[in-house]
Amino acid sequence: MKIVEASGAPRTIGRCTGEALREEIREHLAFPYIVDRADWEQRLPVFLSTLQRLLPDAVEEMEGTAEGANVPSEDIFRLNLPMVPDALNITEGCTNIVFAHGPDGPIWGKNNDGLPGQRRRPVCARLVRRNDGIPLLVFTFCGMLATTDGMNAEGLAVGHSSVGSIFQQSDEHVPIRLWAYEGMMHSRTTADFVRHMTRLPMRGKGYSILCVDRKGATCSIEAPCPLMQVRRPDAGHPHMHCVNCYQLPTLADADRRDEADKRNAHARWRLLDRKLSEKMDFGLEDMKKLLRHHGDPGICRHGERDGACTEYSMIGLPQSGLVLFSDGNPCKNAFSEIDVS
Repeated sequence: MKIVEASGAPRTIGRCTGEALREEIREHLAFPYIVDRADWEQRLPVFLSTLQRLLPDAVEEMEGTAEGANVPSEDIFRLNLPMVPDALNITEGCTNIVFAHGPDGPIWGKNNDGLPGQRRRPVCARLVRRNDGIPLLVFTFCGMLATTDGMNAEGLAVGHSSVGSIFQQSDEHVPIRLWAYEGMMHSRTTADFVRHMTRLPMRGKGYSILCVDRKGATCSIEAPCPLMQVRRPDAGHPHMHCVNCYQLPTLADADRRDEADKRNAHARWRLLDRKLSEKMDFGLEDMKKLLRHHGDPGICRHGERDGACTEYSMIGLPQSGLVLFSDGNPCKNAFSEIDVS
């Protein structure tokens, strides 16, 4: 996994990223389309006019990325502006965990999982210091600005799990991943980020997003786009998790998951509920142990038996400013550190 550092204006950050990831971006672009290209091209002007109105810096950074990678701008737009067809079957599985407090302060951890036997998309870590924003480390697929996983220098950590959405969406809604990326550059606390994310309707395949800040304030944003709902910790249980289903009862059927997918997500939900109720204070080693957990269900996942394969693992320590990551299964690979502060 490459680590790319980029500073300055959005276009400069994009150029630096594109130059550093030129081969990886071309590899990502070689993956097959999952939607009709002609339809996407017809809708692109509306996608771009929406971004120019609401997130002009994202357009600048994408155009800069294309310049740096020496590819057409439309290729980078395609990676960042998915069409999200109504019939899309959501199958990805990821697990996010947050400890609100403990000997190492608040902690966010995530295993990012892909499908068994699926070719792995190239991933990178981007440490972005934009002129007008809080320094931010994001983990994303090469050519994409962000996937809603990372931590900023103020100690706000955010991770997402794919779920799905049954609701109608508009091309004039801003993409949720790009809106979250902008929010992480301007939010110092969980409350700031929630206010940002609930300001306007967004489009996307639908996510459960877990947040924690330096003071241990936690929540989950359950987002079957364009709807947004906030799930708070249960009384007396400050630690939280999110998996590939919505946990708010009113959103239980707001996804596009089949029953087999939901069974695995519900099993991880029950497992984590049990694990997080075992004690009040958890530390870094506890997070590593959870992310390496094997069993039925597994959190560290290895193929058909687990229904997914863990591609990489991330841990954020908001009070120290350190982010740890493991490329591949965390049970087999050591964690490396990046200082975001």
